[in-house]
Amino acid sequence: MNAALRIVWAVLLLLAAGFVLLSLLDYSSDQIYGARPAAGNLMGVVGAALGHALILSWGLAALLVPVVMAGWAQALWRRYDLSDPARRVTGAILLLPAVAGLIHLLPVGATNPLLLRWSQTELGGLGGAVGRLLTGRDERAGLLSQALGVPGAAVLLTLVLLLAIWLMRLGVGRWFRRLGSALRSWWEPAVETDPESERLVNEAYVPPQPGTGSGKRKVTSVEELSRRLSDPDIPADAASLVERIRAHREALERKELPPTGSHPAPDEAIPASTEAAPTTPVPAAEQPLPQISDAQHNQPHADPPAPSPQPVASPTAQAPQPPSPRPSPAPPAHPGPFPYVLPSHDLLDAAPVRQEAQHEAEKNTTARAIEEVFGHFDIGVQVVAATRGPVVTQYEIRLLDQSLRVNKVEGFEKDLQMKLGTEGIRIVAPLPNKTTIGIEVPNKVKAMVSMRELVEAVDPSKQMLPLVLGRDAVGRPLIADLAKMPHLLVAGSTGMGKSVCMNAMICSLLLFRRPDEVKFIMVDPKMVELAGYEDIPHLLAPPITDMTKAHAALEWACTTMDERYEALKAAGVRDIAGFNALGDAELRFRLAKKEMKLEDLSHDSAFMPYIVVLVDEYADLMMVNKEVEKSIVRLAAKSRACGIHVILTTQRPSADVVTGLIKSNLPSRICFRVVDKNNSRVVLDVSGAENLLGKGDMLFLQPGTSLPVRAQGLMLKDSEIAAIVDHAKAQARPVYEDAVVDVGAVAQSGDGSGAKPGEAGGEWLGDRDFHAAVQAMYRYNRTGADFFRRKLNIGYNKATSYVERLEDLGFVGPQKGTAPREILKTWDDWIDTLKSQGATWEEGDDTYLNPVELRT
Repeated sequence: MNAALRIVWAVLLLLAAGFVLLSLLDYSSDQIYGARPAAGNLMGVVGAALGHALILSWGLAALLVPVVMAGWAQALWRRYDLSDPARRVTGAILLLPAVAGLIHLLPVGATNPLLLRWSQTELGGLGGAVGRLLTGRDERAGLLSQALGVPGAAVLLTLVLLLAIWLMRLGVGRWFRRLGSALRSWWEPAVETDPESERLVNEAYVPPQPGTGSGKRKVTSVEELSRRLSDPDIPADAASLVERIRAHREALERKELPPTGSHPAPDEAIPASTEAAPTTPVPAAEQPLPQISDAQHNQPHADPPAPSPQPVASPTAQAPQPPSPRPSPAPPAHPGPFPYVLPSHDLLDAAPVRQEAQHEAEKNTTARAIEEVFGHFDIGVQVVAATRGPVVTQYEIRLLDQSLRVNKVEGFEKDLQMKLGTEGIRIVAPLPNKTTIGIEVPNKVKAMVSMRELVEAVDPSKQMLPLVLGRDAVGRPLIADLAKMPHLLVAGSTGMGKSVCMNAMICSLLLFRRPDEVKFIMVDPKMVELAGYEDIPHLLAPPITDMTKAHAALEWACTTMDERYEALKAAGVRDIAGFNALGDAELRFRLAKKEMKLEDLSHDSAFMPYIVVLVDEYADLMMVNKEVEKSIVRLAAKSRACGIHVILTTQRPSADVVTGLIKSNLPSRICFRVVDKNNSRVVLDVSGAENLLGKGDMLFLQPGTSLPVRAQGLMLKDSEIAAIVDHAKAQARPVYEDAVVDVGAVAQSGDGSGAKPGEAGGEWLGDRDFHAAVQAMYRYNRTGADFFRRKLNIGYNKATSYVERLEDLGFVGPQKGTAPREILKTWDDWIDTLKSQGATWEEGDDTYLNPVELRT
């Protein structure tokens, strides 16, 4: 139901509730039976008739009718969850007779003001006709009071009343908690605080619950702050703040501080409790003030480690300290509160209304066909369950003969496809953690999976980098956490859903993570797939389309990984979550014990954002520069703890692209439909991806498992992607790191292995064939492995290594499709390179003559 329709229904219900309420309040029996005209009711003839019918039937319980209607109007107006309306209507239907029956048990006084307007004779008791029918105690005893007695009837109706409240989801528990909180605040004596304490309390900010935004919420009293400190998620700095407040109060009582209302001068320090430390104390001028920094507030939502208890000296044992210069506050862990609002889920298209038709006939027909197919081969099976998903239905079968081997049923996929007249059937033998075998059969009517219906199931407080992927074979949301995966490989043929899956993962992170929490490095060899994300504030560099710059970006990521590990070691933590949970003050304290400063770290900040490296077509990148595999393997092997994660996609999952090193370091893999079972085995180590349906049908191999899960990827429209991207662009501009695409930094490493020419890896200096290849290149103005093989009469592998070596030295450019490589430097540059390496040659050696002279 859209917003406009909700408002219309809310207004109509509210008007109807007011009409019914006024009809009841102004009702009198004279309007029906007496001489007073029927129009005497404020709501006219209709109001009089309506009031008469409700009061006669339900008695005082009729007042619940407008209350329930007003509650529904409020729920529609405030966009509460109104799922499962049948359950709520059932609760409302049970509510009225339960209340009428219980009210009818109450005694009716002759002077009861509630009955002054409603005649007792007409009412027949407080519960009306329904109450009399259930719990009447006169000669026409009620059904329940006669069968169970008055106490039994009261107990039964009370249970029905509680059931009705539960069905209506009224949140009574929340009401009682609010009432208890109000009574407690009224009963507890008010605490008198002085302005200085109030100022210190106002400085304390309680971090919001993870995933609820970036707004700050102040505490209102010292006692409230103390109560919240019992939560282990509150940083230890807040405890220091409370100690400061309490010490200040006790000092006021002892008249050791200026009187209430005066504030210390800027150069005076506020007395704080002394913390015992086993190491040499840090001078007071170097100690930062205890505070809950903005960095702790804006850090990614992680569970911080419990603070270690520190002995705090009693305030009574403290001697008055002379005023000392106030130390300057430490700089924030990152540039202050980032003014960024996460995109609303309303930017996504509403989930289509599914026609929940009855599919039992289809299930029964398919189940009988499955049993017949196995029966033809003398294998007795029984279909014990069938669970329908968006695209496939999973049938669970049990072998009637328990002595049969499970692998005997794995080869019946083709027979089932022929019998059912469909493709894409998959047999899972056995199902994980079950004693049955699963058979996944495509549905005749397939349902689309939208992103809007899945993002509601994401819990950002538990998933650091949530990726919304789709729904599994039985319809459950498939949501993964990239921080736990920790790297992902996506493979599949062209047009099977890889690009949509990549866009869904990027949009998932944009929906739940701010630019100061996650950064992207996007490598786009196709030049168009990721171009739409240009200028979003989450980028470290524009989408990279030059493969030379792609190599530089991966090398930069490796260097950043090493720098981050140095920072983690200096801080004494094991991963990025522990580092970000420290905060600025704690990090500086730990570094001070090692005689270090925050500025000494290459990562000079108390906050590390997560970095996601996305490569859209890994096979294309490998064809241009095979050295990138080393960088990717390094990242995949080591970067999880420091918060750098890699996502690779490829449409050519062959063994020379998805090598053993890549597979061993990327345990999480998604495979869409591929051309043959060999490609499926390369990606997933099992066959089956060649039988998928396409259009988002995929197999997902989760980390720590050996059996992939079948799922249907979600459908994400270009308009939805544009809405999310435009929302991000409208709030902030990207801050690019120039070092990410610094090609010169990579060129200094020679062949990509870290060896400079002339050192380890510089064996080319004494290779005369290599010098001859260079001379031939300049003489004929051509290059390439085939050219060198023909001119120098050498093997293909050696000729290929010469081309790669020239590219590493910067003399030829990268391969761009089928076009020949570009020669980037001149012959004089080659001679200068030789001289700089100390190369010598004899006079008259033709190998080192100018090729221009040889042309003549």
